[in-house]
Amino acid sequence: MKKFVFVFCCIGFLFAISNVSAQETKKLRIMTYNLRYGELASMERLAAFISEQKPDIVAIQEVDCMTRRPSVKHQHDVHFITELGYYTKMFPLYGKTIPHAGGWYGIGILTKYPYVNVEKTMLPRTGNAEPRALLAATVEIGEDTIVFACSHLDYTTSEARQKQVKEIKSVLENQPYPVIVGGDFNAEPDSPEIAEMFKQWAPFSNKDFTFSSSKPSCKIDYLFGFPAENWKLLSTEVIPSLQSDHMPIVSEVELVIPQKR
Repeated sequence: MKKFVFVFCCIGFLFAISNVSAQETKKLRIMTYNLRYGELASMERLAAFISEQKPDIVAIQEVDCMTRRPSVKHQHDVHFITELGYYTKMFPLYGKTIPHAGGWYGIGILTKYPYVNVEKTMLPRTGNAEPRALLAATVEIGEDTIVFACSHLDYTTSEARQKQVKEIKSVLENQPYPVIVGGDFNAEPDSPEIAEMFKQWAPFSNKDFTFSSSKPSCKIDYLFGFPAENWKLLSTEVIPSLQSDHMPIVSEVELVIPQKR
């Protein structure tokens, strides 16, 4: 009888454990930051500031590479993403959007975790507007895999941004892994490209202003997750800083992945 009770208790314990492990969770600290092509701070200062936030992955916009802007002489011939990777001790990934000032200008990602691959998608362009891109990295988070993406959308019209968001959603919503996207979307929260087009995504930021850093008056920077049921927002904060004209968003999120029985 005692053996039967012991075996029954063991089975009950294992069943309880299997129920607990039916969902696996993992916390990530994520960040998005527009650097204003390093006009207001050196790479060392920007990297130190980023490191202070202790992010796991960062989406970065306005990233120069070997440019020689006449008004930003302290950044001449600087390879932004490589130096940021060096100083933060994170893997640097770069997506060029345009040739500029003798070098390139674009977007980037810093990741503490190894990446499987990275892909750049050029977004729809209206007339002679500046080309824009989506940079998406497939990243290994321990035993799990996610796609982390960065973009910097058109600033001219809502119609142009809606076309670009449509392409972003087409690329990211068809990924085989949970997705995070961050960036400067040049649109406020009540715009159709945000309020309507990201309605099915999990918001990873609040409505606090992100621009400008000296006189905050609007929110144009965002973090989102997809599918919404795979993500939970634990905390989010806009970090005051004058090292760029944008203030970064830093959020802690939880990845929830149902486990197969």
